Formats: sequence, C-alpha cells, structure tokens
Amino acid sequence: MRILALPLLAFLVLQPPPVAAQDADVTHVLAGRVVDEAGAAIAFAEVSLTGRQGSALADRTGSFRLRGVAAGEHRFVVSATGYATTEREIDVPLGAPVTIVLRTDPVALEALTVTGTMQRTSVAESPVKIEVVPGRVLQRSATNNLTEAIQFVNGLYTQIDCGVCYTNNIRINGMEGPYTAVLIDGMPLMSALASVYGLNGLNPALIEQIEIVKGPASTLYGSEAMAGVINVITKDVRFAPRFSVDARTSSDAEGNVDVAVASPPGDLSGFVSGNVAYNQRFVDDNGDGFTDFPLTRRAVVFAKVDRSVDGMRRGGLSARYLWEDRFGGVEAWTPADRGSDQVYGESIVTRRAELIGSWTPGWGPALRVEGSYTWHDQRSHYGDAGFDATQHVGFANVLLTRRIGGHALLFGATTRLESYDDDTPATPDADRRWVPGLFVQDELRLGGGSTVLAGARVDRYGEHGLVVSPRLALKWEPLEHTAVRLNAGTGFRAVHLFTEDHAALTGSREVIIASELEPERSRSVTVNVNQVVEFGPHPMMIDLDLFHTRFSNKIVPDYDVDPQWIVYDNLGGYAVSRGISLSLNQNVDFDRFLYSVGVTFQDVFTERGGTREDEFFAPSARVVLGATYNARRLPVTLDYTGSVTGPMRLPSYAPPFERPERSPTYSVHNVQGTWRLGSGAQVYLGVKNLLGFVQPSALVHPEEPFSDSFDTAYVYGPLRGRHLVLGVRYGVAR
Repeated sequence: MRILALPLLAFLVLQPPPVAAQDADVTHVLAGRVVDEAGAAIAFAEVSLTGRQGSALADRTGSFRLRGVAAGEHRFVVSATGYATTEREIDVPLGAPVTIVLRTDPVALEALTVTGTMQRTSVAESPVKIEVVPGRVLQRSATNNLTEAIQFVNGLYTQIDCGVCYTNNIRINGMEGPYTAVLIDGMPLMSALASVYGLNGLNPALIEQIEIVKGPASTLYGSEAMAGVINVITKDVRFAPRFSVDARTSSDAEGNVDVAVASPPGDLSGFVSGNVAYNQRFVDDNGDGFTDFPLTRRAVVFAKVDRSVDGMRRGGLSARYLWEDRFGGVEAWTPADRGSDQVYGESIVTRRAELIGSWTPGWGPALRVEGSYTWHDQRSHYGDAGFDATQHVGFANVLLTRRIGGHALLFGATTRLESYDDDTPATPDADRRWVPGLFVQDELRLGGGSTVLAGARVDRYGEHGLVVSPRLALKWEPLEHTAVRLNAGTGFRAVHLFTEDHAALTGSREVIIASELEPERSRSVTVNVNQVVEFGPHPMMIDLDLFHTRFSNKIVPDYDVDPQWIVYDNLGGYAVSRGISLSLNQNVDFDRFLYSVGVTFQDVFTERGGTREDEFFAPSARVVLGATYNARRLPVTLDYTGSVTGPMRLPSYAPPFERPERSPTYSVHNVQGTWRLGSGAQVYLGVKNLLGFVQPSALVHPEEPFSDSFDTAYVYGPLRGRHLVLGVRYGVAR
C-alpha cells in the first residue's frame, strides 16, 4: 500500500514557515505570565484555547504569547506539572497582559486530557469520565510491558490467552480486548495483528500519561471502540530530559535497557530512544515441561520531533520500529525446530513500523491534520501449524474546531485504508478495506458547571454500507464538589477472527465457522458520580461508576459443543456486560503518602434460547490497590501495587482431562523501593508476586502437545511466581 499523505505531512511539519504568510490571519496577540500563589514564575506552563488546535509553552520566566486570536470571548486552559489546571474566560482584545495564578494540585482530577472530546481540557471540566494515569504511576512496578503496567487500574484486566506464548489482551469492564480501541497519541494503531502482540512492545519508559475512557467512544475514534479507549500519550519533547537511561535485571536473568537523548529546546526539538529486552533462561517451576513465561529478544527504536513557531506547537512527527523474537515451549526446542511435529514450540517473530504526524497550519489555528501509517509483519509457528500474516494500515484525520456562542463545535473527516493478509482458510485473498467517515460534535457548557455534549459519526464500510454511531454525554454539578456524568452511545465492529482470538491458532481444537459472520453491534450506557471530600488540604476523591453494554450479533466461541472443536457463530440471542465499580484515592501531606483503592463487580453473560451462560475469563469481582510513601528523612520512595481477582468461568475439557470450570479467588502483590542518589540517579529494587501465588499448569495434556487433547487456553491467574527486579535510572533535566 502506498501512503502518500504522511510524506507530505512531514514536509509541511518540518519546513520553515513562510515569513510573509505565517501570521497573515493575526487579529490580536494574547500575552501573559503564569505564576504560583507566591508570585514566583512557573516555567514551561502550557497554555491553550478551547476551539483552537495546538498550545503555547511559557518560557523560563513564565511568559507566553498566543498569536492570531480573534476578538471576542475565549476560554483558555493553563497547566503545569505539580499545579492544578486553571480554566478562564477572557475577552480579547486586552489592555494589558494577563497574569495566571496556579495553585498546587491536590487531586488527580486536575490533570489535562484530550481523549474524551478531542479538545484539550481538564479532567474536572470534561463531560466524559476519563482516568489519567501519569507516567510516574507506571514506575510503581518496573516493567517494559504496557499490559503489565496498567493491570492495576480499576476496571481493567489483562487476560493471558495462551499459556505457552503469552498472547494477551486488555479487558475493560469485562469485555474482551478487541472491543477496546488502543491509540498512540490519538491514532488508532493497535488493531487485528497488533492487538495480539503489539501491546507488549509499548514500553512505559516512552509514556507521558495514559488516558482511559470506559464506555462508548465510537463517535470520535471509530465504530469499533465499543468498550472504551486507551490512549497512550508519548513523552512531550519539550519536557523530555536531555539524557536518560534505565537499566534493570531480574532474578530470572532478564535484562532491559532504555536509553533516550533529547535535543536542546527550540523551534525544532525532539528526542530519540531505544529499548533492548532480553530473556533466554528456561524456567519451569510448575513442572509441566514447558517454559512458564516466554523467552524473548526485543529491540525498539522510537523518535519524535516537534515544530513550534513563536512558542506555539505547529506539528510533530514520531516513528517507532519494533522487532521481537518470542518463544514458548519445551526446553529441547531450538530455532531449527520451527514448524516441527516432533519437538513442540511456539515461535513468533514480529516486525512492526509506525509513523505518526500532525500539522496545525499558521493560517488556520482551528484546523489540525493528522495521519499515521503502520506495517505489521508476523512470522510464527504454533507447534507444526504455521501462521504468517501482514497488515498495512493508513489513517488520516482532519479536525476543525469552532466556537459559536457557548457552543464548542468539532468537525472531523477520517479515512482508513487497510490491507490484511494471512495464510488461514478464513483469508483466501488479501482483505482490503477503505473506510471513510465523517463526525460532528457539539459541546455546550451551561451555568452551574453543567455540560451537554452530543455527536454522531457516519462510516462507510464496503461490505456493510453506512454505519451511524451517535453519542450523548451529560455533566451536572448539583453540589460544589459533586459531579454526575451520563454517557450513552453505540458501537459497530467487523472482525478479524484469527488474529483476535488466539485459541483459534494454538492448541489442537478444530475451528468450525458455523455461518457467514456478520458484524457485531452494541449499545452502551455509563453513569459516573464523582465526589471530592474535603480533608483540609488533603481531599479524597471518590468515583462511583455504573455501566451496561448490550451486544447483538456478537461472535462467540463455543467450547462446549464438542471438546475437540471451537465453534464460531453470531450469537442468536444477546450478550451483556454490566456492573458497578467504586474507587477512591487521596494525596496525604503533599505527596508524602498517596493511596488508591478500587473495586469492580461485573456480570458478563450471553443469553440465547432462554439459556444464560457466563462469559469466559470475566471475573465477577476484582479489587486493585496502590500506595506510595515518600520518606522525609531518607531519600527513599516505597511503592505498593496489588490486586484481588474473584472467580471466573473457565473452559471445560473431556475426561480424563477435566479441570475446574470456575477459578479460585487469588491475589497478586508487588512492592518496590527507590533510593534517590542525587544528580538525577536512582536505584530501585522490587519484589513481584510477593506471596508467590501461581495457578497450576495452564496446559491440558502437555505430555503429548501434538495430540488432539492438547490445549493452551486454560489461563486464569499468574504463571510466574515470586521474582526480584533490580535497576538503576539516571536522567539529566533540560
């Protein structure tokens, strides 16, 4: 596939702006200064206007300038690390520069977000409930794997699909991973092939923050965001350290090194980072003859560059390349045994390239053009069964924002080009799709903190015609520290069966497709109540969430028709994911002690022919815990993360290989201590799975892996026991 938009976008981003034309539309200049409560300058604060693409960055003295601002009333947002985000209404033109005072941030609600509405706003003001996980929270438990880093977020659950090669997916509110849209910097890069292995290559060291929307988000991010959105925001080049390194090893002889170098700040700035991960020690503590976790070799290179004019970000480009060689199987396996029917192993070689660009023209401050291209190539063997697949995806997004009175309007046009080919019977010819789409959104802020947001999206699928995805969001503040949010919407999803359900590839069950599979559809409603309880300067934030999603045409794997089959068909009845979650967090004594607690109860089931069945691998209840303690007299930080997972339904197996069809309740606990050595250096030591809980072998009949009874899908808990992680970090600030 030839993608011509991104080279053009790169040219537009990096070329010097025409001096005569770059500010031809200037009406007024909005100038000001950002200070703290004591009047001291806040360097590098970020300033943006609602309805205007891009943002300006204050200099070291806290001064900023926004050019090309039309006369009239505007709402602008000012934020800085460690301070509460401020939103203000101003009238342009101004007689003198404005002074913005930011206070110390007491609660996480003040974080900035773009995911819920595609317009930069604070979490507190957004009509859509959004959880923001800062990069520093991801460091509570050192890992090079995104799925492992976010499994302690309330309502999220990482499901391992294969006990040999560790394919996994991220579930939101019990719904399978393919129903979640995973974005990188707002671009939908993770789908089909990438949803199986690509998530493991997203290194938390590259992440500024993660923004999570639980519930319908199809209007903005495509019809397939049925369960929600996970938007991975990579590091802002304007704040990246000049040099950083993070190296660690584990008691299982794993190795991981991250290195990043950034250019000096300026109109054109950027950084380059690299990651190498290595693990080749065979560990078989459960005695089934197979490695308990896969052996991997991985290399990732990531580069990002931003273009600014007069302190205003005009565009950016980022690129990432991933290579990974992963193996799971018996100890006697060697690379020469790929595809062997004598020595069992699952070997996956992945190559993946990503390119993302955005451009905001100087002559159109309300216009933004975005584009991305991904290439994903997989060469794999599951025992003696080969699976080779290649996917190309090109995506482009044109956004236009306008403020008319109290209305913040967003118009968008998207196009998605996809080519997918594998060597399974389900894809005799390459699957090529072109999906153009249009969407519109109107956000109206009413008095008393209330907001109404409505939108609709229309996508055209060649085989399914026009698909409409409406959306409605309401925010109401009945009391000063109370906010109620209601979100409703629909979803639509076309399926890549063999890439999204790994059980169809591994093990020995025969795959049966009962009929021509129709696309899945859903209707979702979520309600959130947020309450801030004042405890002096240390308020507690409490969130109560109710969620309900109903699926029609859901494609359900049936393991029970015959123990030797997996039968796929559209559900004749319907499927439901519903539940309630409660979370609270508090920052005590100005970052000395932070803690969070979350619990989710969910009921995920299918109903057909009057018979109800629980969804596989959807725990009925889950608790997540987190805490950080910063010692005062010692330069030490102690971190704890934990989870308690309730029972879930599991597959059944024919005699003599019966297994329990409900899992037990189990818990996982991690602790980590970090010693700050000064000059940007840190040493950390962590213990993962502190209590050492592991489930029995996830493999059925591992003694004969080439037999009809062999299966790898019985995974409900940790397969890896207690292990240590020791590492060192060093970073030189700008």
